[in-house]
Amino acid sequence: MIYYTCSYIPMEVLLGTGVEFRRLLDSGTSGCHELGCNLCGYARTVYETGLELGEDDILLFADSCDAMRRVGDLLKDKSKASVFIMRLPWKKSEEAIHFLRLELERLIRFLEYRKVKIDIEKGIILFNELVDHVRLLEKNISGRELTRLYLDALNGLKHRPASALDGRERRRKRVGITGGIIDIGDIDQVVEGVGGTITYNDTCTGSRPFSSRTDESEDSLKAISRRLLSWRSPCGRFVDKGMDLPQELDGVLLAIPKFCDFYDFVEKDDDSRVYRMEVDYPLNSHGQLKTRMGALIEKNDLPGQPVDEGRDDMLLIGIDSGSTTTNAVLIDGTGRIVQWKTVRTGINASRTARSIYNGLLEKTGTGESDIALTVATGYGRNLVDFADETITEISCHAKGVARLFPLARGIVDIGGQDSKVIRLGAAENVEDFAMNDRCAAGTGRFLEVMARVLELQPDEMSSMALRSSKELPISSVCTVFAESEVVSLIGSGEKIEDICAGLFRAIVKRIASMYGRLGSPKPLVFTGGVARNQGVVRAMEQALNTSIIIPEIPDIMGAYGAAIFALEHLSGRKRG
Repeated sequence: MIYYTCSYIPMEVLLGTGVEFRRLLDSGTSGCHELGCNLCGYARTVYETGLELGEDDILLFADSCDAMRRVGDLLKDKSKASVFIMRLPWKKSEEAIHFLRLELERLIRFLEYRKVKIDIEKGIILFNELVDHVRLLEKNISGRELTRLYLDALNGLKHRPASALDGRERRRKRVGITGGIIDIGDIDQVVEGVGGTITYNDTCTGSRPFSSRTDESEDSLKAISRRLLSWRSPCGRFVDKGMDLPQELDGVLLAIPKFCDFYDFVEKDDDSRVYRMEVDYPLNSHGQLKTRMGALIEKNDLPGQPVDEGRDDMLLIGIDSGSTTTNAVLIDGTGRIVQWKTVRTGINASRTARSIYNGLLEKTGTGESDIALTVATGYGRNLVDFADETITEISCHAKGVARLFPLARGIVDIGGQDSKVIRLGAAENVEDFAMNDRCAAGTGRFLEVMARVLELQPDEMSSMALRSSKELPISSVCTVFAESEVVSLIGSGEKIEDICAGLFRAIVKRIASMYGRLGSPKPLVFTGGVARNQGVVRAMEQALNTSIIIPEIPDIMGAYGAAIFALEHLSGRKRG
């Protein structure tokens, strides 16, 4: 069996061998191992699989990055398989084409030495037939069928889809994927979970390897080299073109492989449909990606709806099921808050949501039949099984803030397990957002851990920080390391007041980075329970060099936004 690791390995050569071949896409471990922690997941996958190959196997590498070159060098020594590493040029000039042609000659000699015969002209014909097959079908299928088409083609096979896009698929939001290598099967599942379907996959495991035919009239190896070096971007190896995205897409995920040196330098696209996200291989953050993809689709699909002149006897509920707390807001038909409540989420988010819902009804003396619509948001929104609709917390925080502060253009929200910055447009829409939900630094959890170390309550930390007289830096952004650093500072005799202030600056440091990436939007509103902490507010105002607006009840802005969405959706139904 021939295995290959990169789509720069020419399929014309593989098809010309007549030997079974396969693109290496098995999912390996997502944790650390002997190669270290800071290595992309795909490189780890290739290394682990390479160690399992036998003496009759052939493994073909392209030195597409330092990580793959390192893995290839190691497997040359450690794998039982025959390993070949093809060098790639750094340019797309005629000299680069000549260089790559010489590498293809070396690849062919390598295969022939191992008794693999190659008919390169036949391989080109088979490849062009495969390209025609893919390009004919890819426009009429989506989701898992589209993925199957590409994955089969990468193995030299022609997938025959069961059917074209049916009515249900056509009603789904159309999502595009571009950027680096991804675990597309898992991405399909996440996108389907937020009501979308992938109709465009311009990655190296999607349409990119089949974007053009090979010229059959030119010298064979030169024609193959020219095709390989003329792929449309963005390929992390040659990022010299902008993205040419189909207009019908509702959202586009630009996948940045974790720990990838190349894609870190891909410039941000101005297209509002594009969201840049770091993605590991295999995908190990389904919940985070689901929130981002949902918000990406919503921000291009949930413009402010005109609200009919409401009645104060119409009641609607928004529930924000967060990782730490669950908040619920009951509003009337004019958008006025009638009642609100917040409780700890605990270990059963579904039961907590039902309990807080019943509590609101009891407080207001109303019955379930009196509630016109209920919308759920937050990480646990899909566990609120009695909700009529679910919307991401990104959209709901934006909606709640825009309703109360129509001139606001920026939002900072610090929750129990994540923090986010949102940039708002004039039409109450989300223009862009950034999230930190993979690390406790910059979240309410960070505060809770540090308060425990200092044997204080978070509100006590706030009052003490306001009395700080010394700027004490907390250098660690990791919660675990920061905890050790605080213990060390206490042992060295530093004042608790100065330590508290230093911790607040450490939280804000992570927020400031996201805020700057979004263009430092102002006026700025601070939401979430941490917004009640005056020490954090002061540190944030100093770091961001702007005054900050604090809602009267900052904890419930997500739930309030969900309730406003319920009101808008109900108004839309009536007009329809």
